[in-house]
Amino acid sequence: MAHNIDELESITAPIDHKCTANIKIASINLFNFIEPPLAYYDFENIYSHGQWQKKCQWLSEFLTHRQPDIVGFQEVFSPEPLKRIASEQGLGYFAVVDEPTLISDYIYRSPVVALASRYPIVEISSVEPDARLVAAMGLSSEFAFSRKVLRATIEVPHIGKCDFYVVHFKSKRAGLALEPKLIEPKPLENQPLGFDNSAPAASIKLHSETQLITEQALGRWASTMQRGAEAALLFNGILVRRQASKYPVIVMGDFNDSLTMGALDALIIQGESIHSNDIKAAGLGHLSDAALAAVFAQYQLKDAYELFIEANLRDSLTGNTAYHREHRAATHYYGPKGSVLDYILLSSEFDASHGRSLAQVVDYQTCDRHLVRPEYERDAYSTDHAPVIVELALRS
Repeated sequence: MAHNIDELESITAPIDHKCTANIKIASINLFNFIEPPLAYYDFENIYSHGQWQKKCQWLSEFLTHRQPDIVGFQEVFSPEPLKRIASEQGLGYFAVVDEPTLISDYIYRSPVVALASRYPIVEISSVEPDARLVAAMGLSSEFAFSRKVLRATIEVPHIGKCDFYVVHFKSKRAGLALEPKLIEPKPLENQPLGFDNSAPAASIKLHSETQLITEQALGRWASTMQRGAEAALLFNGILVRRQASKYPVIVMGDFNDSLTMGALDALIIQGESIHSNDIKAAGLGHLSDAALAAVFAQYQLKDAYELFIEANLRDSLTGNTAYHREHRAATHYYGPKGSVLDYILLSSEFDASHGRSLAQVVDYQTCDRHLVRPEYERDAYSTDHAPVIVELALRS
């Protein structure tokens, strides 16, 4: 589905800041970015004028300080104010492929994703799941992405056309409400002494806590299945597009899960994990290991953080990359527990170990000051996620 184009600190490696060819890519969950007098989810959730100004100011200052060239946004209810702020920071090209859902009057739900760029956007489209694959996976014919995925093709200096995908996968919230149910107890085979098995038994109503735990257990698994299906079907869309266009690929956004937890495996599938019998069945059994690796590499996506530590920190003071994996900064906190939910994935053109790469990751930052060292006046209306930023340098 095509759309019109609107113009308009965790760890770092040494960077040559004089190099103007470097490209910065950022992903930011804006946390209920909605302009008053509109409300999000409930009539009480309306920013005052002062609160809204502080939220916009925080974003504007972030963009001024970090100077990203391309930004993917999530949780956008009000795209027009976002477009204005981005334009003021030199991000004159803006894309959005959906709109939030009006519940009633001035109350909205289902925020959307957006993208702003310093460089020309030449094509915008949403990514739709392949109905044939939806059926093959045993999903409902009504299956859809919980938030529409945005694909923007951008003319990036010195690299050319690149496909940028902005995602916001299904959250972990249960979102399942079951009707209260009466359970008919079964007759006991070995009844206790004095128990009359022929007497009518009263139906048992689930206790509130039993009902709640059931809803949470089933609802969270349903959310995981939705999120996993979204990742797999998106990856298929990326593969089909890449085979046809050959454009480099960047996927960014709020994944609402860890890449290492299993539900999102499809996005980072590696050729080494494919069984030899499946390779032979696909007609690729005649290829050598090296040739197979080259074939698979052109379709693989890798976590930009992994590419950063592999390319820049292998010989750092700690002596091994495992240290940096273990101490990766969280992008979201639930109470005291931190998780990495926000990612930027890159295709082989940005992998320094790939012989034909065009650029490499020279910096990766998790901008978490407002989460770990907040100042009320500055950060009270910022966001509950840490933006992530990747800096790419052209390979000589």
